Amino acid sequence: MGLINLALAQLLGIFLPVAGLLVALYFYDRSRRRVLVSTLRFWPQRPAPAVRQRHKRIQHPLSLLLQLVALLLLLLAIADPRPEAAGAAPRHLAILLDTSAAMGLSDADGGLLMDEAKTLALGYLDRTSQGDRVVLIEADGAPTVRVPFTQDRQRLRRAILDAEPGSTALNLQAAFDLAEGALRLALDTGADLPAGAARRVEAVYVGAGRQDRNAIRTGSLARIRYLETGEPADSFGLLALRATADDGAAGKWSVEVSARSYQDSASAVRIDFFFEDKPLGHRDLAMEPGGDSGLQFTLTTQRPGTLSARIGEPDAYPGNNEAEIAIPPVRRPRLQVMGASQERFEPLLATGIRVDTSFVESPEELEEDAIHVWADGGEGGTSRRAIYLLPPRAASPLQEARTVRGVPVAKWSASHPLALGVRDPDLTPARMRVFQAGPLDEVVAATEEGPVIVARTTEDRRMVTFGFDLAGEAVRNRLAAPLLFANAVAWLDSGAFRADSVEARSPGTVEIEVPRSSREQVSVRTAAGEPVPWVRAGDSVRFYSGQKGTYRVATNDRFMTLFLSQPDIPSASWEPADEVGVGLPARASSAGVPWLPWPWLASIAALILLYDWIRFGRGRRLTGGLAPGAAMGTGERAG
Repeated sequence: MGLINLALAQLLGIFLPVAGLLVALYFYDRSRRRVLVSTLRFWPQRPAPAVRQRHKRIQHPLSLLLQLVALLLLLLAIADPRPEAAGAAPRHLAILLDTSAAMGLSDADGGLLMDEAKTLALGYLDRTSQGDRVVLIEADGAPTVRVPFTQDRQRLRRAILDAEPGSTALNLQAAFDLAEGALRLALDTGADLPAGAARRVEAVYVGAGRQDRNAIRTGSLARIRYLETGEPADSFGLLALRATADDGAAGKWSVEVSARSYQDSASAVRIDFFFEDKPLGHRDLAMEPGGDSGLQFTLTTQRPGTLSARIGEPDAYPGNNEAEIAIPPVRRPRLQVMGASQERFEPLLATGIRVDTSFVESPEELEEDAIHVWADGGEGGTSRRAIYLLPPRAASPLQEARTVRGVPVAKWSASHPLALGVRDPDLTPARMRVFQAGPLDEVVAATEEGPVIVARTTEDRRMVTFGFDLAGEAVRNRLAAPLLFANAVAWLDSGAFRADSVEARSPGTVEIEVPRSSREQVSVRTAAGEPVPWVRAGDSVRFYSGQKGTYRVATNDRFMTLFLSQPDIPSASWEPADEVGVGLPARASSAGVPWLPWPWLASIAALILLYDWIRFGRGRRLTGGLAPGAAMGTGERAG
């Protein structure tokens, strides 16, 4: 027997003071009192009783006893005593309610699987003993404890009814691991649940069981139950829509679409494509039972807009019938070369720099927002972003220390982006200028005589100065020359090497391959610019998002915009082992619904109070008749 609302000390702390007050009232009610009256003429005249010392006593002890018993019964009803079934200790139960994207599917009757799962979870909750402690875990891509261990059935019911399907795929293994950890913590056990405790715990998964992996490790959970919802109706879903900018042609995009079938037979699905809500056309995609398929096409547009793919026919789950991405405007950095011919300069552009290059003959043709390449001198203060190749002494932005010939470039910066990937100990230009680096300068490369490649950043300018001509015959055909030039352009404009990529995919664990990027070159941010925690796993970047949203990932060669909008619904289902219980348990197997004594206690207390009122309260009158007697003066006291 246990008290739910009050502890025993609290019960006694309330009962004893109230009982003492009730006894005091009975003593006060039965004591003699002096009363001031206007006359004693009509009162009977009797001899005064002999004065004697006596103790006060209760005239109706049975009435007091009845009221004390009624008070105790009412307090017990408020405390809500609960007898444990057959004297057994309370159990610890974990309900794993599936809230993954698959629970948004409809069954054959048109009802949501989420609603069916709620009904099953509530049915299981009704079959638990009131003394059992229950934890509610919402199972999706990242399972979480929604309600910690409690005996409050109303709180659990509200949490179950408020559950809604999310957008991530089910991670059932993580849900069982979380349940096992919560049970160990509640029972204060070690790494594994002991045999005695394992018999008093149970993990119950409620859902459709749609997950990619079938084998589930249950650890030390000896009792597992599977409350399976109905099979979802046949449908199709779009998994991803991505567009990647073409390296060679501005405004040309390679578009890929991935779809999944949730049917038991082979079929075809029509996918319609729209750009800014204007039809582009459609494709028919053959689908295998429960399989994935995809298609590709090329989109050419010089203006930004929204590209969308839609499944032609509505099905049982419209939540994944459409995917859309925002095609960004075409943006290629412009490069203007002054003092070199296209034929002479062509080897430096062999690394695939994504820039629009033009060759000018006079400084007046240079545009302010372009990157200026001075291959034959130039004014040091005329360019906001500039590359200087062997500038003459009079027009050099840096002070020259000396001129050297036939000296190799022996020292390279290990941290500056301009020297990334450049390791050429035999790079020996015919002639080089050695500079005097200032406080704002960063030395990228140097000879034994001093700096020969210097980068400078000021408040309004950024420039790179080479002490030798990258387009000269002795240098331009070496591997280091185009790589140095590409690094310089990328340092002045990060978009020169980054291809735009836009993708709509599912929330959850996002993994992006970045084989050519160092950790310093990777950035993951939200649409608002907030940094997102990520980890490096081999050649990939990995981060997690449990909600729909927009993220931007920048690497050394790509700028990706991710629209995490597509619900992730696996086509495979969990196949439980033979020892896993299936379906709702019988009431006897879960100790039944306990008898609640508080209504009976309150009813008995009410009957006792009613009897006390009828027996001792109703009809009590003042006794003692009036008798004639001698008149007394007014204002006298009667005692």
